Amino acid sequence: MDLAGAIVFLPREGDRRSVMLEHVLFDPAALWLSCALQREGAGKFLVVCDDADRDAAAECFPENTRFITTGAKDASQKLSDFLAEVPGAVAVITRPVLLASEGGSFDLGGKPPADCIFTIRGAALSSALRDGQDFDTALTALGDSKPWQGRFLLLKSDLGYRATTMEPMARILGVERLINAGVRILDTESVYVGPQVTVAEGTTLLPGVILRGKTSIGPGCEIGPNTMIRDCTIGARVTVNASQLNESTVDDDTAVGPFAYVRPHTHVGKGVKVGDFVELKNSTIGDGTKISHLTYVGDTDAGAHINFGCGTVTVNYDGTKKFRTVIGDHAFIGCNTNLVAPVTVGEGAYTAAGSTITEDVPGDSLAIARERQTVKKNWVKRRRKG
Repeated sequence: MDLAGAIVFLPREGDRRSVMLEHVLFDPAALWLSCALQREGAGKFLVVCDDADRDAAAECFPENTRFITTGAKDASQKLSDFLAEVPGAVAVITRPVLLASEGGSFDLGGKPPADCIFTIRGAALSSALRDGQDFDTALTALGDSKPWQGRFLLLKSDLGYRATTMEPMARILGVERLINAGVRILDTESVYVGPQVTVAEGTTLLPGVILRGKTSIGPGCEIGPNTMIRDCTIGARVTVNASQLNESTVDDDTAVGPFAYVRPHTHVGKGVKVGDFVELKNSTIGDGTKISHLTYVGDTDAGAHINFGCGTVTVNYDGTKKFRTVIGDHAFIGCNTNLVAPVTVGEGAYTAAGSTITEDVPGDSLAIARERQTVKKNWVKRRRKG
């Protein structure tokens, strides 16, 4: 159905907030509903809720959503104003539900009551209000209202019901939506996809993948196994293997993992290698840079085509403040180098393995910061005799 808008009620159950504001998997049920309605074409929303629930509800609906709090004296006027902008088909949801849209389905064996979700013509509802009917009567007494044509699941507040019915159904909806978009999912029972996640056609999700928040993944990627990505933008042809990524961006043709940890505010460029046991945080990594293993890069601006040796650490914290490290293009950071920020390594510069760098390194220079090796012959032999 091609909707123009939606009116959503979030009724309380006594002193408890609406079950629609409780999390299903990783997101409130109201967010699942909002995303499903938007995919059906709804561009404008009016939400009716308790005043105490307004802030929580606002996080689940688009920014231009209008709200009517329970008992508001100007409810009819607000509804009329809303309908004046939405003259077409309007979905009205009066009870807590999940929607199965885009070809999804629920198979519960029972039929939920038809009056919990229906569609109306905005103009007809507006006319009923002008005829003097109150807010609730105008909604329920319309002659042209129709039951919702898609499938839906009526939600209950019982925690056991949520665990056994609501969350498994939400997982199925997320997986079905991506499959319908051309995403390959090898094990549909082990993949979890939030309602705001988008994945482009031709990407493969391996077992154990969890995609959360406003995550967007481009075409031709391979994600997983055992990977969680939250609020990230992933480019094309990216592989993420057994890793966690949060609030960051990864550009095309980059490989992440296994066992990498990308923390918020990181931008990884094109063709980068982020290998095993690498942690990135609040950093930019230029195109073609390789961070192969056992390295921490935090609060760093790293250029293109840098090689980070195993065991490199950007020492960014003195116990009080964080400081940044800057590394120029084509630099070579030797194994077990400590870069004590604030410090700059120039373009094309080298650091010798085992160095602790505390001063800036000019471009095309070699920095060595370590003690000379001392060998005490027969020291072990004498120690044994003692």
